[in-house]
Amino acid sequence: MNCKILNLTYFNTKTLSVILEAEGDFDFLAGQYVLLELGESEKLPFSIASSPEGNRKFELHLGGILNDSTLAKSVVYLQQCFQNEESVIVESAKGHAWLRPADGKIVLVAGGSGYTYTRSLLKEALKRNPESEITLYWGCHSEADLYEHGYLAELEAAYSGFTYIPVTEVSPKSVVARQGRLLAIVYEDCDFSTLPDIYICGRYEMVQVAYSHLKNKCEGRLNIYSDALPAA
Repeated sequence: MNCKILNLTYFNTKTLSVILEAEGDFDFLAGQYVLLELGESEKLPFSIASSPEGNRKFELHLGGILNDSTLAKSVVYLQQCFQNEESVIVESAKGHAWLRPADGKIVLVAGGSGYTYTRSLLKEALKRNPESEITLYWGCHSEADLYEHGYLAELEAAYSGFTYIPVTEVSPKSVVARQGRLLAIVYEDCDFSTLPDIYICGRYEMVQVAYSHLKNKCEGRLNIYSDALPAA
């Protein structure tokens, strides 16, 4: 599917927002991802950061852009397409860890760039029910990596049921985040006896560890969703 690049904006030195508009019909569910072609031989998966609006527009976040990295070269390709008004090719949306209807609490756990996935879920859940009880844990290396901290703090102020908990491995004295290991803080904070729906995105190993721990803790009664896990 051909898509037009509407805008490219850096959140920080390592994270780029890409706004796309499909030239034909494009449907997706909150929490799905797409494969984006980046030149003749490169094709990479990116979670959709926006929620479905029915207008063929959607947003991707490219994180972990470092000098001389493969992803940095991909960004150059996108910039050239944008400047030359050339379309990019995106495959149809994929993934089984999309947002389910929920009557109870929702817990979103994002490790690093896995935030993109939880962002789509959060926006859609609040759109469906502004009174939803949702907790987002976003773990990064440092505060500089929490590139949408201000946006999430504003959402927390606007929605009484939404709680945002940023977690960093290292923090200066003037902190905006809790310092520690993401999963350790999730385990410590959450009341899993209420059986919230849990959505996780991050490193593959992190997701597996969390899944094993939570399934054992709650005797298999939790609904845990991630594309790094078998379809639920």
